[in-house]
Amino acid sequence: MGWPFVGRDAELTAVRRAVRGVGLIVGGPAGVGKTRLLDEVECDVRLRATAAMSEIPLGVMAPFLPSVDPSPLAMLTAARAVLRGRVVVVDDVHLLDDASAGLLHQLVQHREAVVVATLRSGERAPEPVVALWKDELLPRIELDPLGRAAVVEVLETVLGGVLESATADRLWTASAGNMLLLREMHFAAQWVSHGGVWSLDGPLPLSPRLVELVEAHLAAVPAEERRVLELLAFGEPLDLAASEALDGLVIVSDEGLRLAHPLYSEVLRAQCPPLRKRNHQRYLASVLDDPLRVAVLRLDSGTADDPELLLKAANLASATGGVVLAERLARAAWSIGGGVEAARLLAQVLLFTDRAVEAEEVFALIASDDDPVELRTMRALNLGWGLGRHEEAAAMLENDLARSVLLFHAGKYDEVRELLTYAEPAEAAILAMVDVVQGRYVGPFPVVPPNPEAGLGAEMTVFAEAFVHATHGDLARAERLAVQAHRGHAEWDSMRSTWAVSLAGMAITGGRLREARRLLREVRSAQPFVRLCLLAQVEALLGNDARSLLAEAEELVWQGMRPYLVGLWTARIWAGGVSPFDAAADVRAYGEYAAEAMLLHEAVRLGHASDALERLQELAATTTGLLVPVYAAHAEALVRNDAKALQEVAARFEEAGYVLFAAEAAAASGNRALAARLIGLCEGARTPALAQVTLEPLTKREREVAVLAARGLTNKEIAESLVISVRTVDNHLSNTYSKLGITTRGELASVLADDLGNRG
Repeated sequence: MGWPFVGRDAELTAVRRAVRGVGLIVGGPAGVGKTRLLDEVECDVRLRATAAMSEIPLGVMAPFLPSVDPSPLAMLTAARAVLRGRVVVVDDVHLLDDASAGLLHQLVQHREAVVVATLRSGERAPEPVVALWKDELLPRIELDPLGRAAVVEVLETVLGGVLESATADRLWTASAGNMLLLREMHFAAQWVSHGGVWSLDGPLPLSPRLVELVEAHLAAVPAEERRVLELLAFGEPLDLAASEALDGLVIVSDEGLRLAHPLYSEVLRAQCPPLRKRNHQRYLASVLDDPLRVAVLRLDSGTADDPELLLKAANLASATGGVVLAERLARAAWSIGGGVEAARLLAQVLLFTDRAVEAEEVFALIASDDDPVELRTMRALNLGWGLGRHEEAAAMLENDLARSVLLFHAGKYDEVRELLTYAEPAEAAILAMVDVVQGRYVGPFPVVPPNPEAGLGAEMTVFAEAFVHATHGDLARAERLAVQAHRGHAEWDSMRSTWAVSLAGMAITGGRLREARRLLREVRSAQPFVRLCLLAQVEALLGNDARSLLAEAEELVWQGMRPYLVGLWTARIWAGGVSPFDAAADVRAYGEYAAEAMLLHEAVRLGHASDALERLQELAATTTGLLVPVYAAHAEALVRNDAKALQEVAARFEEAGYVLFAAEAAAASGNRALAARLIGLCEGARTPALAQVTLEPLTKREREVAVLAARGLTNKEIAESLVISVRTVDNHLSNTYSKLGITTRGELASVLADDLGNRG
């Protein structure tokens, strides 16, 4: 299919309005999409100015010039007569010759034609063209690069599937929202699909045309300044001197010089001859004092001969989540005499990247009786979680803290309490997980000091904190931690996938079902059991048959991961028809009262409020979960059929971020406007509670009209803004009121509150 046109609704509206008015100048950098925007506009005459014709008087007007009388006046008069009264689109108006620019100026000044033109920012234009916006004869707008969401929409439309978020980040960053660059990278890329999710296979794609486009910007740079650019490509930021010849190619930051565009770095590295590349790397390694950057430069240039430097750099890389680089550095350190320390770090990297067999092979090679506690713990966790050798793992652990981790995941909470004390922060973090599972958590989560010897094990503390907040009902805090961790592991597929699974679970309760589905489809090997449970929930909540997903999950049930089985029970309830009361009884037997409250609320959502009410009220009185009192209030309001109380419950759920629950409470309240607004945020959810409200979704145009009406625009102003008739606006608003069950613009503003916030 053709290259899609997205993300320019406001600009397209402005251009279409200009066609009905006096015209418009659309400015912007090269490749941003100016020409593509104007291609969407109907016109009478379309002119494309070029550099080759800029020296020929009236060259761009050649199709309209007389063939018999070559006098300048006759040609000018003829062209003016042909263009008078027409809509004229001019691409690259800055390239017009002076005569054509003068003619265009006359047409606009005397209102003889409607002129819509594109102008490349930063380029010198003929004086008559500059006068068009300088003298306010035509308005001018600037076309900015597209945002990440629009870039994703373009690529997903072209690919016909979901785009992996890490790949989206890479291409958005590399293209900086420039559609020309994005298009070139797309066509040069090696794409692979895993379960309908598309990702790049290999390095950032550089097509010959893309290289030519970048080199065109670099062509005028003198040789010595080119060396500066190449050094930046291999080692930015750098404290280097730069001449004015590099204006626009470099930027100055607090850390030093950087290249102005990510693609400059890619192209400069790709085009640099091998010998010069090695010389640059060796020079940079000799002048920089950052051990991580120096180690990488030494490796890349083939001069890495210091295992201590490589090991130090590997630890720095692992501490910041750069596990791909950490593995490379650790392997290199081990290969040139780094010894046991290098092997230990390598084994930990393998463990945290879901390569349990490889990790155990390395652990076994270096095992000794005096291994530190942290190392023994890592090996035991790998044996238990990665390889299923639980008894062997437990026998290996003598340290109370390490043993308590396995005991917690086995559901032996009382034994954990016997081993640990709240006085030690690391122990208090594990006790916080026990407390929240048993409904006894009061916070705050303990501050665990960084432990350099823990290495990648520090990730477990972050997981613990996110788990505690999510289970306690503090969704906002849990999501902040998960989003930060997910973004921080762009190069760590395993950990990024793990955090994607966590975010998906939070997105489900937040009502963002399609977002959850996208995240779960991205996940590859990490946490297959948890992923399948959540995916089954998503599909069931969307009204789809999810029994096959549940069956896959049942075959992969984790042993020794007791606190996480609530996700399996929830999947069984929604996808398999299991009784939520049976599920609640199972977790109650283990003293998992937080999970019991959650599962009893599933019963409330499925129409069994009266049967769940008494126990929910008991839990609300005896546990500390933030949402348990709201669960009980929801059940009570349904039993009493109290519309006002249900609206209050909806407000409490929404404030806490649990939008799907809020929508279900609003649906039961009978408040159609409130229900419509909340259901609109739930991305196609189809649950029994939501089925009480029949809402036909608004079309794209109905929503556009409704948003403008909610902002206070009159029907006439809406018609002018969208370039449609007033009668059409009336019809759209009438349909919208009918679909939403409302009668006033005030109610409309309430229903569309989120749209007004996002677009205003």
